[in-house]
Formats: sequence, structure tokens, C-alpha cells
Amino acid sequence: MLKPPRLDLRRLERELVLAADARGPKLAPGGRPVTGLMALVRENLDALVALQAGGSTWKEIAAGLTAQGYKTADGRPLTDTDLTGVISSVRRQAKRDAARAATRQSRLDLPQRAPHGPERRLSLSADLVSSASSHDPPAIDASASEEAIRRENLDKLQDLLKPSLSKKD
Repeated sequence: MLKPPRLDLRRLERELVLAADARGPKLAPGGRPVTGLMALVRENLDALVALQAGGSTWKEIAAGLTAQGYKTADGRPLTDTDLTGVISSVRRQAKRDAARAATRQSRLDLPQRAPHGPERRLSLSADLVSSASSHDPPAIDASASEEAIRRENLDKLQDLLKPSLSKKD
């Protein structure tokens, strides 16, 4: 029987990088190229709405985003219709996510999610924490050697052992 060839992980990593490069740009759902516009609007929705409320038109805002390199999926410059469409999508997603979260909160059979706050520090259990007054290492029973501890534990297990393996005196 032939032995299978050995796996060369370094070569595999190089081939995966080449395959990823050959695959081309990352695609959004529907096979459209990812432009980053949706993420930009999602992160800066309040600022964009404030600009529009401050007197700028969506057309001017779209032109400014195009000047910064944002385009549609097919490479065209952004229009006001494109921008307002993305803004509407982001608002719809936020509304849907809020409705789902409210539905989840009302369900009693699901555990409550932990709030996203500062991470708690890990600490030792109470039996592992040394007392604050004593910084000395715990005193070790000098009379109990490893051999004595082993024999003591073996005596506790005698009823589980086969008779031939029992303690020979």
C-alpha cells in the first residue's frame, strides 16, 4: 500500500494566498463588488444626516463622497439617489435589528445577553487567594512525603482494584 504524500503546510499557505489573489475582489451579496459605501453610511449616518439638515443637499454630499473615492458597485460616481438609497437601507436594517432585539428581549426562554461594558478582570477563586495579612507561602506538611501521599490514596482505592493488584504486605 502506498503511503500518502506528506503535507507541506508552507507550500499550502503560499498556494492559498495565490488562490485568494486570483479570486479577485471580495464580493457583496448578489455578486456585486464591495465598495465600502454601506459601511461608511452605517458608521456615519448621524453625521451625514446632520450635514443634510445643515443645508447641504444629498447631491452635494454624494459629490463629496465621490471626490473621496467612493463609487457605486459598477464604478459610476455616486448620485443623490444612490446615497439616499443606501441611507434608506441602513435605516431599514437598523429598524429590523431593533425589532429583532425587542422580540428577543420579550422571550423568557432565552438567556439575557450580557451588556457590552468593560471586561471584567479574572480573579482567583476564594480558596486560591492567600490572605491579605500573610504573604508567606503556605506551610507544607513536612511529615507527608510523596510516597506517603501515594500510599494513602491507594488505600482509599483498594475496593476498586482487582484482588491480584491489591496491596501486598
